[in-house]
Amino acid sequence: MALTLGKCLLRSCREAAGITQADLSDRLHKVLGLSVSPQLISLYENNRRPMPPLNMRGVCIILGCTEADLYEWPR
Repeated sequence: MALTLGKCLLRSCREAAGITQADLSDRLHKVLGLSVSPQLISLYENNRRPMPPLNMRGVCIILGCTEADLYEWPR
């Protein structure tokens, strides 16, 4: 069986932190120098695009979560 992309839980992590997609985008840029648009964050949240490792790590730093918190993997 091929490995498939798990369900992205970014939206729930972001909302739990009380920030918008625009806020997350802004913080990623100001704090870490990552250019991640709110539109790209939306694509991640809706499982339309996989999150690259560098962006995933940045999101974890900003949201105070772990990489395991961002995806629910199929069993």
